Amino acid sequence: MKILVIEDNPDIKEVLDYILQDDGHEVVTCTDGTSINELDRIMPDMILMDEILAGSRGSALCLRLKSNEATRHIPVVLISATPNLQSTAEKCGADAYIEKPFNIDALTDIIHRLAGAQK
Repeated sequence: MKILVIEDNPDIKEVLDYILQDDGHEVVTCTDGTSINELDRIMPDMILMDEILAGSRGSALCLRLKSNEATRHIPVVLISATPNLQSTAEKCGADAYIEKPFNIDALTDIIHRLAGAQK
């Protein structure tokens, strides 16, 4: 599975990259939301996205994806330490959310659950 990780914290991005690759996924990383404009080139099976990004919010990007017929099928997981993440995720149509600091097993469980739902 190809997973697009949009995370501006280099340490968290590196940890996510390692965890996901170790779990057998192909990972594409980006530090801001500009990769959303390149989905036809990247062709991710899933997107893990931080809520607070330079110049944008993950929830706004998620809402944009979920409002578009061509991209609404891509599962989106919001990742953040912001308060009320569950409510934010529900409002923007995210398929799941995970709070920072995250538990590795919880993260991989969410990914496996969403990947299974895609099949």
